[in-house]
Amino acid sequence: MFKKTDMTLFKKPWRLADGFLSGGVLALSGLIIQIAAGPVDWGVISSPVNLLLLVALLALLAAVAAFRGKSSFLAWLGSSEAVVPAICWTLLLTIVMGLTAQIPERGWLGSMTTFWPFVLCYVWLAFVVGLVALDRVSRLGRNWREIAPALLHLGFFVTLVCASLGSADKKDLEMTIHEGETVTLAVAEDGTSYDTGLSVRLDDFTMEVYPSGMPKRFASDVLVRDKSGKETAAVIEVNKPLKAGGWKMYQYGYDEEAGTESTVSVLELVKDPWLPFVYAGIFMMLAGAFCLLVTGFRMEDWK
Repeated sequence: MFKKTDMTLFKKPWRLADGFLSGGVLALSGLIIQIAAGPVDWGVISSPVNLLLLVALLALLAAVAAFRGKSSFLAWLGSSEAVVPAICWTLLLTIVMGLTAQIPERGWLGSMTTFWPFVLCYVWLAFVVGLVALDRVSRLGRNWREIAPALLHLGFFVTLVCASLGSADKKDLEMTIHEGETVTLAVAEDGTSYDTGLSVRLDDFTMEVYPSGMPKRFASDVLVRDKSGKETAAVIEVNKPLKAGGWKMYQYGYDEEAGTESTVSVLELVKDPWLPFVYAGIFMMLAGAFCLLVTGFRMEDWK
């Protein structure tokens, strides 16, 4: 009985409706996990775990692609009838995120990036898009017109995967410095202190205001030394960050009670090692869109 059911699963014709049903099952499963285990903890997949997950995902995609011709289910996974519903489910939950204030204290919908239904649908989308991308890349040698869909799907896959796995390695910290002080530690939102690998000295904090008293400009004159010993003197101000030691340093705040007399600067330090790969995925999609304009759109090229 088990073998018969199993073979039926892999031989039955899979359609668009099955894609929407699969998304619904994933969302419901995610809700059950959310209730039982709590929100997603991205910290557990920080490097090197996220790198191992990436290798495992690519290996699974390659295995499914190799055997997709032997199963209607595996063939369906890499088709538009699976991709379109996955996009719809993910888009629906993304719209919910956009319409809901992302404040974790407000419950599940206040932190959609840690909400299991959203994460599972996102992973499902990345998986089926990855299969389509592999299929498109494999066709390039037979048809040059495949370059546009190949770039679009591959870029979409790279962006999805690197944005999600990379979020575990992203650091967004605050560093508070007094004039004349040298600081190496910065603090995360949860209060955890991190050694940034930078030595930051605040030589001067400057603030200018409008006649109404509203801040016009505030900036920090700093000297930054990285792990290699390289020193960089710069003025950090709003919309003019400094890059040093793999970090981007932004002017974030000051002692608001002291106002123009403030001798304290608050800097925001951001490190996102996966961001270049996200940009690479976006550029691939842009290149694919350009190729599509050059070659022209034909429906048969997208089947």
